[in-house]
Amino acid sequence: MPLYDQFASIYQRGPYIRFSQGLAESVLPEYLEELGIEPTDLLDIACGEGSFAVAMAQLGYNVTGIDQSERMIELARERARAADVPVNFLVEDMRSIPFEDAFDLVTCFFDSLNYMLTVKDLQESFQGAYRALHRGGFYIFDMNTIYGLAVDWMRQETTIQNEADDFIEIHRQDFDYENQVATMMITVFKQRDELWERFDETHQERGYPIADIQFLLHQTGFEIAGMFGSLNKRGEVQTTSPRVWFTARKPG
Repeated sequence: MPLYDQFASIYQRGPYIRFSQGLAESVLPEYLEELGIEPTDLLDIACGEGSFAVAMAQLGYNVTGIDQSERMIELARERARAADVPVNFLVEDMRSIPFEDAFDLVTCFFDSLNYMLTVKDLQESFQGAYRALHRGGFYIFDMNTIYGLAVDWMRQETTIQNEADDFIEIHRQDFDYENQVATMMITVFKQRDELWERFDETHQERGYPIADIQFLLHQTGFEIAGMFGSLNKRGEVQTTSPRVWFTARKPG
């Protein structure tokens, strides 16, 4: 079964969407103003259940959101209808983005790029974002660092991530130091009538050395316009930064 197909409905009820909504409500608009750009056409890669894309559409952007999970896209379309805003949601793989010279801004948030487990996959995702942008357009994304996956994720090997009257979500983490791959095993017990059903999903994220990410961006053709340990505070990347934020520009 494809990743997120069962987990999507639980995901949208969890703490995850606060990350995307916070970006749309203040962090990203302030940062775009700081960059001195006013993009109108936005592509949100790995848009998930659409919380970021819909929030940006409510701000007046022309938004397209793509995700490889059909179930996530269904939920995203429901969110857009409920908010009464037009967003073009499509089922697409970030390694084969079907757009060319179509957007002023491309985003990919919440460590979605860490799901690219090979250098080839990561480079193909960068190339797709590059093709999708107008000249002079910006690509803004975040990734978990190796430290974030190897240390922060491992502080608690088993956690209750989310709990409600009708479900409980349990995470178990492991880290492969040789391949720099973190594995998160998600177990959900969900109430169905008087019974409880269980389903499991395994999620893997790879950490990349920051120098390798920079190299791949340059090789793709991007100029690196910013790199931060925190986009909110514009903080520098530290050896203990759990996340790195990149702003890349397509020369124009």
